Amino acid sequence: AEIVSDVRNQLPDLQKPAQLDSPDQARFRLFDSITTFLKTASHRNPIVLVLDDLHWSDRPSLMLLQFIAREISGSRLLLIGTYRDVELNRQHPLAETLGELSRERLFERVVLRGLTFGDVTRFIQVTSGFEPPQSLARAVHSQTEGNPLFVTEVVRLLAQEGELTAQNIQERESWEIRVPEGVREVLGRRLNRLSQRCNETLTIASVVGREFTLGQLDNLIDDLNQDMLLDVLEEGLAARVIEELPTMAGFYQFTHALIQETLIDELSLTRRVRLHARIADALEVLYANELESRAAELVHHFAQAETIHGPEKLIRYSIMAGNTALENYAYEESLTHFGRALDSKEGQDMDGETAAILRNLARAQASLFLESETVESVTRAFEYYETVGDVANAVTLVENAHSVWEVRQLAGILGRAVNLARTASYPAGRLLSTYGFSLGITSTDLGTAEKVLQSALDISRAENDIALEMRTLAIWGHVDGFHIKWRDALEKCQQSISLAHLVEEPVAAMRAYTWATNALISLGQSDRAQPHVDDALVLSQAIRDLYWHTRALNGKARMAYLMGDWVEALKITDELLSAAPQDNAGLSLRVIVEYQIGNFDEGRERIDRLLNQQFGLAGVSAAICIAMAARISGQAELLEHLVTYLNPTVRTVYNAPLAISLVELALSFVAIQNGDAGSASNHYSILRPHGNSMYSSEGVINADRILALLARTMGNLSDAQSHFEDALTFCRNAGYRPELAWSLHDYADMLLERDNAGDPEKATAMLEEALQISTDLGMRPLMERVLSKRDILKA
Repeated sequence: AEIVSDVRNQLPDLQKPAQLDSPDQARFRLFDSITTFLKTASHRNPIVLVLDDLHWSDRPSLMLLQFIAREISGSRLLLIGTYRDVELNRQHPLAETLGELSRERLFERVVLRGLTFGDVTRFIQVTSGFEPPQSLARAVHSQTEGNPLFVTEVVRLLAQEGELTAQNIQERESWEIRVPEGVREVLGRRLNRLSQRCNETLTIASVVGREFTLGQLDNLIDDLNQDMLLDVLEEGLAARVIEELPTMAGFYQFTHALIQETLIDELSLTRRVRLHARIADALEVLYANELESRAAELVHHFAQAETIHGPEKLIRYSIMAGNTALENYAYEESLTHFGRALDSKEGQDMDGETAAILRNLARAQASLFLESETVESVTRAFEYYETVGDVANAVTLVENAHSVWEVRQLAGILGRAVNLARTASYPAGRLLSTYGFSLGITSTDLGTAEKVLQSALDISRAENDIALEMRTLAIWGHVDGFHIKWRDALEKCQQSISLAHLVEEPVAAMRAYTWATNALISLGQSDRAQPHVDDALVLSQAIRDLYWHTRALNGKARMAYLMGDWVEALKITDELLSAAPQDNAGLSLRVIVEYQIGNFDEGRERIDRLLNQQFGLAGVSAAICIAMAARISGQAELLEHLVTYLNPTVRTVYNAPLAISLVELALSFVAIQNGDAGSASNHYSILRPHGNSMYSSEGVINADRILALLARTMGNLSDAQSHFEDALTFCRNAGYRPELAWSLHDYADMLLERDNAGDPEKATAMLEEALQISTDLGMRPLMERVLSKRDILKA
């Protein structure tokens, strides 16, 4: 309904969807809605959707095509797209789309070769009504090489010139057909057969665009009344230079884009610019009541005529077109429009209009993950608002920063915004919650963040602002999770969830569900975590928010993994990676699942994809997955990639304890593999406070098992035994069977090394239990290890 107004006309009571903070999440909702509509429509009857001339598509449309293509498996939809490969180069957006589509199992590329000699013969026969001699068919085929457009134009031209008569066909023995160097010459000869008035009219139409209307030309051609103009257009229709569009009377298009280009190329630059200026003026009058929806069209003409009209109207309509593109989630297009507006204002002093352009440009940049550009645009706009004392715009600009990355990069700006709001006595509750979030996830000092978040909470309760209270509690729970304060995180997230029935705050609810799940999994309370996982998935499907939908799927996949339900884990990660192929958390979890069941080749291919990606904090989950894959498979060379991957830049992206501990966890595997007692001791001292829990938010491994392996590497077998016992108790109570099986195996391995009285017997019992679990769950790599150790024991 947001992009097809007829839907809302038919359904006037249709509610508008919930507003989303993030533009990229809103675009995901739009794409998902369109895909769901098509899949649902195909339930009743199979649907074939044909997309012609894809080489003319813009990038947002191609992104929608990619999204639909990933989702139609199993539906009764057939998607057919056509394009001219001669139009493509490596920089063309369609080339990237074709590369992405080629990865889909149900994608098939059909190359359309030139027409055969028999096809050309048949075409000439149908066109002329006579059986052509082989000499004619051979001449046409050889000169055109079967190119359908060339064949069509050459044969049509022969027919128009009276060459394909019965007498000529019978009497002429040889045919010399000179095909021009390019099809434009063929088209030019066709155009030359039209009257001068028709050519002049079509030339003006070509500058208007590939498509044009009778109303547009009526405003541009003064010396023809509408009836005379229709006569001229009908001449073009008869020659098949243009065609009527079936959508509405008075709408036309050139039958081929090259016809339009041929006409334009015949104009001098000066003449073309003057025509664009006339068209811009005429269309501005014609579209007086619909300027916003027509802004992109006006921008095209005012940009071409800037030397005549100046930059003012170009800036005005570029802003309009950019805003419309933002509303329709066409972020690439909005980026172009706002960039053009900024370029046109270059050299002018900063003013409110420029700041507004920067503000909306930042929204488009953030949606396209252009991180440094986003921060630059926000900073420039904020500094202007700060200078002129525009507190409202300054605060609004930064209080809804929607990604963790943005919040971290804008920490300094957020602090200045808080001071600005206080000076102006501006009610800045949302700003304070965002600022507290920024402080909480970027610093080891939780105290300052807690004071800011408490201020936001106090404002929410004083103002009875339940939405702000719910948002702040969810953010605070997120921050507590970053500081590995799982019980505090759980308490705040539960409080936030308890308010969900009172207000519509889907993002706050999703954050609360996500971090309550992380806390409960980490504390081993899987039975309490499952309802939150289910509620989060239902909510994410309702709001169609890409980021939170992937987090919900990730939570469900982790629960399946922890319980050893590999079928479910594979199914959910398939769904997750279909929706977000570059989601590293989902990709990392999929790698571990593949390694647990022995699909090393599949897992290694996905690791290579991870290694080629660039991450911030997100790289930590990739690092842990690589470490666990090396441990499961015994492929020690993977750890070399890990050490290179966790370079100092990645290791210092965040200072929060969770990130620090996860990096230490990944590097612990290296120390364990290498038997490095010194490094193991350093890692042990950092990870020691986190015993009796699971590393769940970015990994799925028990903290005590890692501590036990580190203690064993240090030579402290007594502490190792204590940690192993804690790991077994924790995993049994939580029901985490795969982790229990690995803990039993590692514990037995240590006992066999120690070989004290009773150790072999105890180790044997543990190996039998590990074998039973790994057999039940299909954990082939662990089964092989256990069987090997059992054989050693027997020997």
